[in-house]
Amino acid sequence: MYHYDYAQFRHDTCELARVCRPFHADAIVGIARGGLMLSQALAYALDIRNIQSIRVESYDGTCQREHPNLHVNCDLKPAQKVLIVDDIVDSGRTLNAVLGTLKKRYPHTVFKSAALFYKSTACVQSDFQLHEATEWIDFFWEKDFNL
Repeated sequence: MYHYDYAQFRHDTCELARVCRPFHADAIVGIARGGLMLSQALAYALDIRNIQSIRVESYDGTCQREHPNLHVNCDLKPAQKVLIVDDIVDSGRTLNAVLGTLKKRYPHTVFKSAALFYKSTACVQSDFQLHEATEWIDFFWEKDFNL
């Protein structure tokens, strides 16, 4: 198990913002819950005020569901370029479902995705990613705030 702490998160957020900046997104959609911390930090780093979220239920504890449940309340009509953000692309099913749903609703919008971690076996990869996940990641926001 790898403990992902705040110092690494801060460093990685700056690096991910650097590689995402040329895309010139005008909105961010964070995948709740895992992608919310990163999406907010990237919104500040990239000076993007249009930040929204999609709630996705893809895990029951540590077991992954066969089909993720999406709860979409985004209004992306004015956006031309949207960055979808999550903490990890594990199987890729969540990202694939989110991309499919948003592309159907907003066919004239360009979507790209960003994640801190990815698994090489995922069915879809994010456009911007930093680290390959080779073991279970214990994110500080899951551990440090579990009171």
